[in-house]
Amino acid sequence: MRFALIVTVIIAAAAVATAIWGRGDSSPDSDGPFLTSDNFPSGYQVSRLSNTAPSGIGGATTPAECGQVIADQAARELRSTTVGVLAVPADEAQPTFAQSIVTGGESVSDTIGVVRRCSSYRQQTDTESLESISSILPTPAACPRDAVVIRVRTRFVSPTGNSDSTSVRAYIQGRATVGILTASLTQPEQPLPDDFCRLASLVADRLD
Repeated sequence: MRFALIVTVIIAAAAVATAIWGRGDSSPDSDGPFLTSDNFPSGYQVSRLSNTAPSGIGGATTPAECGQVIADQAARELRSTTVGVLAVPADEAQPTFAQSIVTGGESVSDTIGVVRRCSSYRQQTDTESLESISSILPTPAACPRDAVVIRVRTRFVSPTGNSDSTSVRAYIQGRATVGILTASLTQPEQPLPDDFCRLASLVADRLD
C-alpha cells in the first residue's frame, strides 16, 4: 500500500515523503482532531500533512487476482480526503508516528477485506516494483478495543532509489471518518512501540 511506503520511508529519507505528502508550514493547533507535540514524547517535531496518493504503483499485479482488489482500493482512496500530522523524533532510533483522518474513503472493514484477500502482492511497471506484505495482529489490551492493528512491510525498487520498510497501523472506525495511527519500525518483527497504544487511544478519542 502506498501509504505504508510513504510513512516508513519518511523516517529514513524525507525526500521520498515530500514527493507525496504536502507539509504544512506551521504546527497543528492544540484544538481540533489532530494530535499535537504535547501528545508525543519529548523531542518530536510535529507538522500537518495531507495525502491524496492512491495505493500501489499500477502495472502488472501478482497474483493476478489481487489486481482488481488493489485497483478498487486505489479508487476508494482517490475519492477520499486524508489529513493528519507527522511526528518525527530527534533521535533516529525512535519511531516516527503519523496520524491520519480519512473521510469518504475506505472503511476499516474494507481495509480488513483487502488484507485478507491480498496479504501479499507485487506490482511491476517498466521502471518500478512494489512488494507489500500485510498481516492483522492481535489487538493489544492497552489499545482501543475496536482498533484493528496491521503490520505492513513494503519493498520498493525504482531507478531513483530502493527501500525496505515496515510499519504498524491502528485503524479505528468513527461515524463518518477513519482514524489511523502509523508507526515506523526498524525491524520487520519489532514489537509495537511503547507509546503506540496510548497514541492510538488519543486518535480514537478525537474521532467524530
